Amino acid sequence: MIDFNEAQIGKILEQIKQAMLANTPVVYIPTAQIEIINEMLFGQDSCDALVPRVYSVSKSVSETVIEKLVPGDFGKLDQNRNVFTSIQDNYEIEPSNGADSGKMPRVLVSYAQDWGKIGNSVFNYIKAYIGIKKSGNYMSPKRIDAIRRSVYIVVTPKEENIPAYISPYVKTVRIPPLSDKEIKAIIESSLNSNGIDNHLIDDKLMGQMIISFRGMAGSKIKGLLALMISQQSIDFSYIDSTGIMNIIRSEKKQMLDGCIGLKWEKAAISQAAGLDSITKWLEDRKSIFDDTELSKSQHMDIPNGILISGIPGSGKSLMAKTASIILDLPLISLDMGALLGDLMGESEHNMINALIMAEQMAPCVLWIDEIEKAFSGSSQASSQSDGGVGRRMFGKFLMWLQEKSAACFVFATSNDITSLPPELFRSERFDRKFFTFMPTAKECAKIFTSIIKFQNKEYGKELERMPLRIRMQQPKQLFAPSLESEEVWLDIINECCADDECELENVTNDAGVEQTLYLWKSAIRPKNKLMMGADISALIKEAKFRIHPKPLKSNESAVIYGEKQMRNAVKSIMQSDSFKPYGETNLKDIVKCFLKLHENKFESAAGKCIIDFNRFDDDRKIYMYDPVLSWENRYDKILYRTIVGAINRYSKEMQ
Repeated sequence: MIDFNEAQIGKILEQIKQAMLANTPVVYIPTAQIEIINEMLFGQDSCDALVPRVYSVSKSVSETVIEKLVPGDFGKLDQNRNVFTSIQDNYEIEPSNGADSGKMPRVLVSYAQDWGKIGNSVFNYIKAYIGIKKSGNYMSPKRIDAIRRSVYIVVTPKEENIPAYISPYVKTVRIPPLSDKEIKAIIESSLNSNGIDNHLIDDKLMGQMIISFRGMAGSKIKGLLALMISQQSIDFSYIDSTGIMNIIRSEKKQMLDGCIGLKWEKAAISQAAGLDSITKWLEDRKSIFDDTELSKSQHMDIPNGILISGIPGSGKSLMAKTASIILDLPLISLDMGALLGDLMGESEHNMINALIMAEQMAPCVLWIDEIEKAFSGSSQASSQSDGGVGRRMFGKFLMWLQEKSAACFVFATSNDITSLPPELFRSERFDRKFFTFMPTAKECAKIFTSIIKFQNKEYGKELERMPLRIRMQQPKQLFAPSLESEEVWLDIINECCADDECELENVTNDAGVEQTLYLWKSAIRPKNKLMMGADISALIKEAKFRIHPKPLKSNESAVIYGEKQMRNAVKSIMQSDSFKPYGETNLKDIVKCFLKLHENKFESAAGKCIIDFNRFDDDRKIYMYDPVLSWENRYDKILYRTIVGAINRYSKEMQ
């Protein structure tokens, strides 16, 4: 049996009573779940929990009978204003014996789309609560006392800005989510009412259902259970756990349709390559999200999230989608730009609503892409231009991030770490801060093969959908199987990465000490073909275009893109002046990123970075020479010398 004070309705009533004790005249409840308000006012368990629900019936001149208010007396809809009027004769007695009616409190309830339709009515009530008549004269103390033991409840389907002239007298009460015990009781009650044995659902599935039902209204849960029974995902002797979870997730996806700033994202089409460290970190914590209640009972903290920053095109966004696969959680994206509104306070309210909804989606991965753009207005200078909206939104996000209790795992990505507010780097914000950097030769080869394998797999699915007669005439694979080998791509990468234009030089520092450094041979930056994941993806796309195979009329070949064709096309592109990868054109940005990552002690998402961050001398602003380095791949040697040369060239002017 669930204690009423611990139940959803009990928690709402307790907040209202606290508002009444604090002499707050108006309680605002933003919710579209009207059935909860009805249950709060007329439910069997909640009846008389707020104030006595009574009214008088005069059966004769000499006899007055006190009776309970019933749901039929709930109120009437005002068609002109499209709102419910106050509950008729609720909590107020006018007995025929002339007794003082001022001792009985009242509860007024108004439903509206927004405050504009009821603002004047509420304001008049507030003035009466304070003791001011419409004429400006003060009311009698007895009448004021009667009103001050009353409460005005305002309900809107979504949270709206409270008018400034009313807000000091309003307490906002948000509907708390159903507890796990309540959800379990609803599941069992619904199954029993349909003659289905509760024991058909084992403890593991019951736990998954409870977690997935979190954030939903009781009526919605009952409706989904009825749908599961009608679709025979739950039968008298059979349980389809996959069907059950698909129905729940489909409903959660629909819940986001009306929420500004949140979007249900598809899982990754291919997993990120070369980010082994972050992958292992997530895999180690998967068990926490498999059963969050068990983890809490074992005093294990639910991870807040991770921040991953680095160079554009290095797989950060793909890693966010991969994270949802590793943790086996739905992926939801938060678009901060969509939260911005024109009205005062609208942006902050949109932020609050989005974060509340994100918690209701838990357990989930909440992906915030390019977080530096989302909070570009959080600086002091920006706050002066936008009225402080960006700063206030940033503050609400930080507070939520640090205090949230739901299993809503935040995966934030950033392309420009130099634009991130320093508050994000403090402890208790994110569990880990990872960085992505220029991939090594082997990591580039993994990216090549990952793309090739994925496209081959998708081509195989396409063949399976074809009629057998047509399928037999098609090539068996898109790319030659040999192109799924990393060695093929290592050969191409090492051959076509261009010439090394860096060399060791001995220089004398300001103190007269001679040092060995990697420096560029000339003032012109090296034109080495140093690639990111995005460059590799574009390279394969361009190679396919250049090969441009003719339509095959019969099964003339086992593959569409052979190894020799792809080798020649990729080499031709890499050796051309038109191919300008990120590592050739953006060396200053790479150095800027390196310096900020070094300053804030980020960890490598790959496990090991080709650049040793500990070899950078903060005082002298140089990257110290490492005499013991050896290189397995020519590409890595060129990558190392080019970036170290750029650090030694640009770091002083940047800091």
